[in-house]
Amino acid sequence: MNHRNLLGFFAKFPEPGQVKTRLAQEIGPGAAAVFYRRLAEYVLKRTASLDSGYLRIVFYTPDAMRQGFEEWLGNELLRPQRGADVGERMANALEEMFEMGAEKAIVVGADIPELHREIIDRAFRELDSADIVLGPAIDGGYYLIGMKASQPEIFLNIDWGTGEVFNQTVLNIKKMRLRYITVETLFDVDSLEDFLKAGEILKDAEY
Repeated sequence: MNHRNLLGFFAKFPEPGQVKTRLAQEIGPGAAAVFYRRLAEYVLKRTASLDSGYLRIVFYTPDAMRQGFEEWLGNELLRPQRGADVGERMANALEEMFEMGAEKAIVVGADIPELHREIIDRAFRELDSADIVLGPAIDGGYYLIGMKASQPEIFLNIDWGTGEVFNQTVLNIKKMRLRYITVETLFDVDSLEDFLKAGEILKDAEY
């Protein structure tokens, strides 16, 4: 496989109790899993590269659910996530994409209702002049990170799951004397408020 732009799409298997656990406390694990599945399918559709500007790879977890992912997303290129935390998993996915021949590589999450291919296209273009591209999330994290070479140090000493993730990541980038640029700030779905907002977006979605 050799493609100039590679997009890594991070997805979990929509199993009750294993996805959207914070939201599940509000709406129940079964409903949270059904919602996550629908949201992931929606975002996959919206981030498909219609003009082959990039090649998408779904980095999935858990590894044991490979068959389930093949049945769910049969036409997608699948690779297991590797690493003890989300930082290691992103660093490993990016490194793997560069080993596949990417000149630019980006990873995104599956739970970003407003994410679409135009944002991803812009992120790849921004890498013409920047070392790193970030898509900030409203909650203080980020939903997108991209680069032109493997930079695992960016993911060190980050308090994952907190509102400091974006700021700590930027601090690492500055310490490494790299140039970064941001694209749109979007929300991911964790709370009941996020769920209701996403529901309005998905309400009229076509599949």
